[in-house]
Amino acid sequence: LSLRSECLAAGRTATTRCEVAVNAHIDAFVTPRVRLLARRSHLELKWRHKMLLSGASAALRTARTAPRIARHATSTARPAPAATRRLVVFSAGGAVIGFAGAAAARSDKASFDDFSRNVKASRSAALKTKQEHPTHSALDGGKVSVELDPETVADLPLMSLDDVEAARATTASDGGSGALLCCYEGVVYDVASFAEAHPGGKELLLTATGMDLAHFFKNYTVHGHSTKAAEWLAPLAVGRLSEADAAEATARSTPERHVERRMARLSAARRRLALVASCLPAAIGFREFVRFVGTYVSGALARGLARLTPWFAVPGYSLGAAPLPEMAAGATSRGTVAVVGGGIAGCGAAWMLRRDGFDVVLYEARPATSGNARTFDWVDDVWRKSDASNTNDDDTVKSCVSVTAWPALLYKNYTALLAHLEIETCPMPLSWFLNSKVPGYEGTLWGADPRCDVEQGVNTLRDVFRSDFTAYARAERFARSCTDFFTLAWAPWKRGDTMSMYTNHTGLGLLNPLNVVPLYTLFRTLGGTDDWWDIVFTPYYTASFLVDELRPFPAVFGPIIEAQIPLNPTPDNSWHGRSWKSDQDCKLTTCVTWKDAGAGIRKVFKLLVEDVDVRVDTRILQVVVRPDGKKVVVDEHDGQVLADRVVFACPAAAAATMIKKPSKRLEETILAAPVYADDHHPATGHMHAVMHSDSSVIDERYRDDFLARGSNYVEVTRLGEGA
Repeated sequence: LSLRSECLAAGRTATTRCEVAVNAHIDAFVTPRVRLLARRSHLELKWRHKMLLSGASAALRTARTAPRIARHATSTARPAPAATRRLVVFSAGGAVIGFAGAAAARSDKASFDDFSRNVKASRSAALKTKQEHPTHSALDGGKVSVELDPETVADLPLMSLDDVEAARATTASDGGSGALLCCYEGVVYDVASFAEAHPGGKELLLTATGMDLAHFFKNYTVHGHSTKAAEWLAPLAVGRLSEADAAEATARSTPERHVERRMARLSAARRRLALVASCLPAAIGFREFVRFVGTYVSGALARGLARLTPWFAVPGYSLGAAPLPEMAAGATSRGTVAVVGGGIAGCGAAWMLRRDGFDVVLYEARPATSGNARTFDWVDDVWRKSDASNTNDDDTVKSCVSVTAWPALLYKNYTALLAHLEIETCPMPLSWFLNSKVPGYEGTLWGADPRCDVEQGVNTLRDVFRSDFTAYARAERFARSCTDFFTLAWAPWKRGDTMSMYTNHTGLGLLNPLNVVPLYTLFRTLGGTDDWWDIVFTPYYTASFLVDELRPFPAVFGPIIEAQIPLNPTPDNSWHGRSWKSDQDCKLTTCVTWKDAGAGIRKVFKLLVEDVDVRVDTRILQVVVRPDGKKVVVDEHDGQVLADRVVFACPAAAAATMIKKPSKRLEETILAAPVYADDHHPATGHMHAVMHSDSSVIDERYRDDFLARGSNYVEVTRLGEGA
């Protein structure tokens, strides 16, 4: 939470009380946003940090001494170990592409922690918040209540739970006898007719079939932000369960079964995608051949050849992919483009297209644009102008959420955009501190400091895991060399080029096998251990990249990660030495942020859509591809736009649902494969962080030093069975 700069600007110091009060509402607004929601317009990895609710008095009480919220740290892809681990993350300064927060400073005035347990609980429960997205204001997302007449329910045929489970989607078939059954509160629903219209994508709905929907509604809380889910479900009722079967359905619909089925469908999707990927070299070759024919032989012949392959487009020659005309004399537009999704990708595309002379219609399902880079106005109605409050004159605290800093080296386009929009940035020094209390692996690590002095107790984890840090360095070097080879970084004409995140997604970079080989697999192959991955790598980057399951990360990410938040720092990306903070200070030197914090984010989105037709609170139902290549975009309010092009800046599964054409087998094959953080439910054993802003959670031995120079405190402990 970017309280530091804004509170200081207001002449106040961020107190522990205010930060804890703000954290009381993180779960309400951040968690619904970052899940793979059934109605989100954002394609990216999302985080699942489980926030500590300050309204839970018991949690607050234990947080003062030692973290007590445990999450199993096993993976669904591997056997559960005999003991489990937990993460505790204290964000006191900031996290790149993650959380930013003020250094938790104890105030000599009354703070939240000075009150009794009962006072904490009552006051926290009464805290209120307001922010840009009012549909996300319910703390729990609201309960999905399907209104069915009792007499109607009584008239429904009695069905058994076995009938419901038999008519579920599997990797071999989608449903039984044409039906896709699921249940909710004892009522059975056939969702077969709704599968192709589910805003979150067909795949997620198929995962839920045969199960009780209460678990899914609780996990994907967007369903409770409006009455739409209940209204869609009500007409699909086809039966009812006995009380015993209804209770059994709820008991069987566990997060573990959810993830097991989701992973099975993802595995099947990846196998299909692998078959498509094997044809990629031939497809690229044919595309280039058609372009060659069009450039040097005949444009008409090239268009004819392009139409022989309706499965993929040849830019410039396929129907619907021909170049749109330049601005004609006296014309006001080059054509119409619809953009689905109002995050930075969608707004950035809209801005560029408008500058190039196109009419742009941007659709956003939420009440405001901004996607993941959101800001909030936190309102403290309880504390008001007490000594323990640091709110503004209107009782609000303005803050950034999620994306709060970025490495300019890699975010070249965004850096250039901010310069063009004249939005100032400033350096964001970051310093991660990791404290392992795992038996046999005790030690500490300042990530930005490459030194190791066991006698002085400096960075002792570098000694505990010496061979693993070496193995990771080898893995990173191998990944960098392989990437450089396929992206032609060795070519004379590319000398002097700086690192880019996009080279692996273009040209020969697409053929790099490390695009699909996980970094974890490469690390283990080169001698690394699971203990280092679970105790050092995952905790360190969980607070950075908004995702806590890092095993699927492609190996090409290794050099990119190491360049911005290194575990093996170099003078190019870090600094260590004597400073006014400490004799052994260290920090990352790669990141910058908006000079005006939350105001900077808001200004970016405001300027990007100034001349764009923005339609918020508007979900797209379908994009129909006409024979002439044009697209008809139909929204939930019965509005229609005839577009020359459509840009999908939304989740892959949602895009697959929107596309309507005679055959979209290829699109569904590709768009069903991306994996999101929400596919790994927190109850299934993945490592999950508890985010604190109370400095008492920090080990007393390191507290003063960390508060003076650190940004993120990560503590790892191992719990025994049943703990």
